[in-house]
Amino acid sequence: MKRFVADGVHQTSVSDIAADVGVTERTFYRHFPSKHAVIFADYDIGFEWFARALALRPHGESITASVRKAVNAFPFDFAMVREAATIRSRDLDQDIITTHIRRMRDQVADEISRFIHERSQPTADGAMIADIAAHSLATAVFVSLEAWMGKGGQDPDLNQDELSRLTDIALSTLEDGLTATLRHAGLD
Repeated sequence: MKRFVADGVHQTSVSDIAADVGVTERTFYRHFPSKHAVIFADYDIGFEWFARALALRPHGESITASVRKAVNAFPFDFAMVREAATIRSRDLDQDIITTHIRRMRDQVADEISRFIHERSQPTADGAMIADIAAHSLATAVFVSLEAWMGKGGQDPDLNQDELSRLTDIALSTLEDGLTATLRHAGLD
């Protein structure tokens, strides 16, 4: 991140990054498919944490409560999040950002869907409803995350409490309709 901040993304090469951290390019590529992937490491780390935290939620807890608590469990490194968000918005083409965020949102949706399916035995229609719910919840989480990161810079509100507040707003927006639909389908 320091290299990206100092030199910019376009002027930084994989060999620069590898040399900065004392590894070969081959080792770099074992961990990252590209230099751009480094800039999205906060999303990747967040997803891994989210998946583990979601899997630990108790049976019987509502799906939205489980998602909310899994998001809130993440111990953000705010300095890294700020740096990564600044670099992305300053140096990356919007198509690169959008592609990565959509991929991550879809991974979160798949994880939520897996969570729902493991806790119930949905019918064919129920499986479709579970997938709709999972994608809706993932989108709500990402909209709140992007609103939170959009504050950027040195904003003192860029903290866990503010992310929790925004996530709560986004998930509460969906909760009433999803709760009734999932309950009707026997999924909540």
